[in-house]
Amino acid sequence: MPEPWTTDRPRLLVVADDQDAGELLTRLLDRAGWTTDLAYSAASGLSELDETQYVGLVIDLIDPSAGLQVLQTVRADPGTATLPVVVCVRPGAYPGDAWITGADAVLVHPFDADALVAEVADAVARPVEDREAHRQTQVGLSIPDAPEPPAH
Repeated sequence: MPEPWTTDRPRLLVVADDQDAGELLTRLLDRAGWTTDLAYSAASGLSELDETQYVGLVIDLIDPSAGLQVLQTVRADPGTATLPVVVCVRPGAYPGDAWITGADAVLVHPFDADALVAEVADAVARPVEDREAHRQTQVGLSIPDAPEPPAH
């Protein structure tokens, strides 16, 4: 049975320091059924989190350390510690850092719209009590196997 029509849509915050990327992410997520707000810097994103109730956060910052800093700040704040967070990383960045820091999903550029929508939906829907086990699994998958020692 379809849900009754409503104007209330779950609200996401997108933090992206590249204007084009941020606007594209918000358009894609809006089309998928969310209402999105866009912050163009880590500082403004953290400020926005203090003022509005969100069901999730998408971080897409060019500097990977800035994205990790936002994620650390979110996880350290009792008011946002359980907020689902999706981190988008640039090629060459190590996605394991985002998992270890507490991301609920990690996407590596370039990714397609379906992957974005699916990861955000999964992160938002995943129960809080299942998130740590999911992260640990992903950390294990993102750490390359150690090379075999040379034979003597």
